[in-house]
Amino acid sequence: MAGEESGGSALTPEESWGTIHTTMDRARSSMYLAGTTPILMLWGGITAVAYLFAYWLETGGSDLAKERPWVIVPLFGVLIVAGTVGSAIIGHRAGNKNVSREVNRAVGLRVFGFWMAVAMAAWFIPAVAGMWNDELGPRIPHVAIGIVSLGYILYGMMTRPMLAVVGVGIAAAYYLPSFLAGDAALVVSAVATLAVVGGGTAWLRRIGIR
Repeated sequence: MAGEESGGSALTPEESWGTIHTTMDRARSSMYLAGTTPILMLWGGITAVAYLFAYWLETGGSDLAKERPWVIVPLFGVLIVAGTVGSAIIGHRAGNKNVSREVNRAVGLRVFGFWMAVAMAAWFIPAVAGMWNDELGPRIPHVAIGIVSLGYILYGMMTRPMLAVVGVGIAAAYYLPSFLAGDAALVVSAVATLAVVGGGTAWLRRIGIR
């Protein structure tokens, strides 16, 4: 009788394999998502600052942009470098808590390669499309934000769907105000981006992604 009871509660080979596969998938996902929430918060803040800075250039700082247009590159470059370095430090520390240093290095290189490819595409595609000039230059953010949002969507499809939702939210936070909010579009986008990132971060923490 005891044998029948123990046999009845045992997992079938298919169920055992399914449990193992689910556990491995969650472990793999946790490696690739190490540090995701603080990195998302970091870039959300940087993006909001960039929007507000661009708004200032279009209004109060317009003379600066006309007299010294080159100043935009180093100013935005500082934000990008700060975000890249900060993300690397956060990801490295978070990864070392979960796996060995060798595994963390291998995973980190893949994740870094993916996001570098997204960043390069955001620069390269407008360049080959001839947008780096006075006429089409203002349209570059429209392309770059779309590529970055697509990066989040694709990464979310490979790891956690919530990141894909965040990608859609980032796109909506930029595109909708640009068509509906007029001169205040960038300010609205800054606030909306912080709301999207804050909501996404809270949800990711709720499901255990740190």
